[in-house]
Amino acid sequence: MTGADAPHGASVWKLASRAMVLWIGAFLLMIGLVFTVLGIRDASRERRYQTNGRSADAIVTGKSIDRAERGGNPATRYLVTYRFTSSEGRDIEGSAEVPVEDWERAESGQTFPVTYLAEAPESSRAVGSGQEARIVIYVFLAIGGVFTLLGGGLTLVQGRDLVRAVRVLRHGLVTDGTVLRAGPTSTSINRVSQWRIHYRYRDHLEQVREGASHLVSPEEGSAWHEGDVGVVRYDRERPEISVWAGGR
Repeated sequence: MTGADAPHGASVWKLASRAMVLWIGAFLLMIGLVFTVLGIRDASRERRYQTNGRSADAIVTGKSIDRAERGGNPATRYLVTYRFTSSEGRDIEGSAEVPVEDWERAESGQTFPVTYLAEAPESSRAVGSGQEARIVIYVFLAIGGVFTLLGGGLTLVQGRDLVRAVRVLRHGLVTDGTVLRAGPTSTSINRVSQWRIHYRYRDHLEQVREGASHLVSPEEGSAWHEGDVGVVRYDRERPEISVWAGGR
């Protein structure tokens, strides 16, 4: 297959849109950064509680249940609402999630020990809840670290490969590529298995090399058969790096 009837082949947009590992890496990196930022934020708040936290005896004003529901709360939350007076004389209202045993014992008018931030009395919590907060911080930072490292590594490596492929596509030397085979891969986009075209080409040093195309659609991949000739671009300095450019 040569000439105008051949599929167009690679373009910068196709290379970028079908770089699935790059996008997976970017997605994992984004998740990792979100968890890391949340962990750092909560760690900063926990440090403020440790250094500037003040204790107060609050008065229980009510209690409620925030029941678990599909698509909402993953677990039932038992909440106690309370009121206390800060050291500056401000009346502050708040609420806290407590174990079910404490919730059952709580009655309106009873005292309820809380800790609040001196610089922000409206930020308060039940005494003894710091351990749970620290566990959440550790979990968030651990998840954030793993996803950031994994996603960042994939993004860096695949992003470097994409930039190199785009450079070769735009400025590489042109030669003929002979199709060796074309077939589906294990990668799917929208549940459609993507194809790769495997080819052989000869560089300017007269060395025969082989390469594989970027991911292509089944329509484009199935249009190429063994022995068909298309366009290949390759790096002059590193001829083993090539991009399948499709038909002429």
